[in-house]
Amino acid sequence: MAQTETKPEIETEDKKLQLTWEGQTYLVGEDIYLRPLEKDDAKWSMSIRDSIFPLSPEITEEWITGDMLKGESKQYLGIRRKSDERVVGLAKISKTPLGGRWLNLFVDPIFGSKADRWKAETLRLIIPWSVIEQHRPNLHLVVPANDTPMLDAAHEIGMRETARFREHFFRNGQRVDAAVLEYLNPAWVKTLGDPNEVEMPRIGTGEPRPVPASAALDGDAPKNAIMVGERVYLRPFTKADAEQFSIWSRREELSTFNVGRYMDNKLGKWHMFEKQQKEDRPDWIRFAVVDRETDELVGGNGMLDMHYLDRRGETESLFLPKFRGQGYGTEAKHLALDYAFNRLDLHMVTSWVMFPNTRSAAALRKQGYQEAGRLNWLYTNKGTFDNFVVFDYLADEWRAMSRT
Repeated sequence: MAQTETKPEIETEDKKLQLTWEGQTYLVGEDIYLRPLEKDDAKWSMSIRDSIFPLSPEITEEWITGDMLKGESKQYLGIRRKSDERVVGLAKISKTPLGGRWLNLFVDPIFGSKADRWKAETLRLIIPWSVIEQHRPNLHLVVPANDTPMLDAAHEIGMRETARFREHFFRNGQRVDAAVLEYLNPAWVKTLGDPNEVEMPRIGTGEPRPVPASAALDGDAPKNAIMVGERVYLRPFTKADAEQFSIWSRREELSTFNVGRYMDNKLGKWHMFEKQQKEDRPDWIRFAVVDRETDELVGGNGMLDMHYLDRRGETESLFLPKFRGQGYGTEAKHLALDYAFNRLDLHMVTSWVMFPNTRSAAALRKQGYQEAGRLNWLYTNKGTFDNFVVFDYLADEWRAMSRT
């Protein structure tokens, strides 16, 4: 039986167009265009991943074909140069629980001034597509305050700055502020009003109080302690602590610490603590706060969203209702700040608080944090969207605070 000759596939003009910007009807700009990453894009690994460390194409290919596909709440679009189809950067669009978007833009700095132009062009393409066309309420973007081309492009589109974190980034040997920008869908503003006109509720005087004095240890430190104060000490979370947190979550009295109250699963809580502690450079560092006299667990605090190159993180804390308002939280927070600034050598920290949680906001002001602005429309409250008040705190400011 004669063999049938296999004819080579003819590359049609339509097939050629499918592989270039000419075969795309939107997200196409003057110099660049956007489309999802593909396996072959891994050959431009250093232009895809926002990292200063060497990253091989093989590892980037594993990410594109593996972990990237697992992020259902994120979309990754390669920024491609039209002239030769080269990937020059990445736009990561993250979904918020309310349908809004957070945007992270990266263009390989090796392209110099062209990188600034391509980032601005990417922003002009993404805003109308991801917010207006998809009927989303908003989009947020964090930009180094000295990135003038990006800020100019953002303002031209109609974005506005609602917060500024001082000395947030470390770029080219100097500290740079972070400008937090928002774009609100005009149709949603017409229905709900401008959130910037919503007054931020406040309680307390806002006056900082002295930092509790360092504890003088008489004998051995408490078992497994990391930081020790006069009344409390910080140690790693244990499996027994996870069970205790689960019990606490069923006894919570206030609904303003989160978007309503929630119940922890003890096994799930321990799984989270265990995973965080196994990371050698953890993204989230958490402490159990323990009463020195009784050895009773009274709460927890720590830092999340850690950036070791920028030397920054975001602080958090939560205490059992019966221990609130007794000074435990303030002493524990200053122990955590001591750890952050003096052991980790962080330069600054931030903190976010929901508008209705006036108690936590007042505590931060008392501890020396400075208001940095607000982030609008990130959660629901009383039939509409509500906002966060955000704070920052520089290491030098904390060190300059008066001590008791």
